[in-house]
Amino acid sequence: MYFGFTPQCELRLPQWAHRLSNYYFHIRVSRRNKTISRRYYRYVAVEKLRLVEMGIKQELVLLVCRYLSGFNRQVAIKLLNLMKFQDTQLSFNFT
Repeated sequence: MYFGFTPQCELRLPQWAHRLSNYYFHIRVSRRNKTISRRYYRYVAVEKLRLVEMGIKQELVLLVCRYLSGFNRQVAIKLLNLMKFQDTQLSFNFT
């Protein structure tokens, strides 16, 4: 149950997006209270920076945030297509 929010397309997000999902839920619930919304937007900015520094692609993090902000179906399709193709890490063979 989404407490009055019915998403158009429900998508199973990666495990690393759990905090972002929680922060965006609090932003949607506290729309009337701007101070709480600003606080959680600051949390989202710090979390996005942390995820990119961990090595997750920035485009993937931004698509997850766009999806969580509005549960848009077109963004969900883009996100699914991007999650299908995992980048392999380049390795050098020095032998």
